[in-house]
Amino acid sequence: MGRLIRWLIVFPLLGLLLYVGHPFLLRAMGRYLITEDRLQKAGVIAVLAGDGGVARTLEAVRLYQDGYAPRIVLTHQLLPPGYEALARLGITVPEERDIQWMVLKAMRIPTTVVLQVDERADSTESEMVYLTRFLKKHRIETVILVTNRSHSTRASKILARASGGKITIISRPTRYDTFDPEGWWHSRADAKEVLSEYEKLLNYLVQPVSAGLTGWLKGGSDSSVPVEATF
Repeated sequence: MGRLIRWLIVFPLLGLLLYVGHPFLLRAMGRYLITEDRLQKAGVIAVLAGDGGVARTLEAVRLYQDGYAPRIVLTHQLLPPGYEALARLGITVPEERDIQWMVLKAMRIPTTVVLQVDERADSTESEMVYLTRFLKKHRIETVILVTNRSHSTRASKILARASGGKITIISRPTRYDTFDPEGWWHSRADAKEVLSEYEKLLNYLVQPVSAGLTGWLKGGSDSSVPVEATF
């Protein structure tokens, strides 16, 4: 009977705490997804692919115009399904990089300051591997990483892992992103972003454990780069 009474007291108290505290927890979840470092000069401004080519590119333009870096780097992603069929039909539709170039030219950014990663990535993981190789090839040690707000924490973590901590990363979410960490649960689009990002963050966290376990079961280490197959 004493235990029952204790539970009858504890459960309502837990419910009250969750009810009162859930806005703080939800805001903390939204804020964690955003990593925005203090701006400083860098070797390049890297624009990550995956947003359609506008908001992130505009942020890179502003940073370049403000003198934070002398170069802009564009990463590349696989073409969405259907593009090959359009090509066979003789229909030309601009892809993301084409749109990025349209923005850059409209904003009068000299073509000579824009560098391009040639490899097409199928995930943030492979994108960062290609970007790391590119930066090391060009001996660039500091990069301003431009992406969406909710993507910025995961992106900077993956680049840090891919580069082995040898590249200084300045995370800069685009100011043109409307994601709201203070009330994301009121927006269906923002809520989808949060749920998707936490799913991908979990995948990022378990990758080393999964790779180590696979290597152990095979009797050796797995040196291949894990790919999450999603941006």
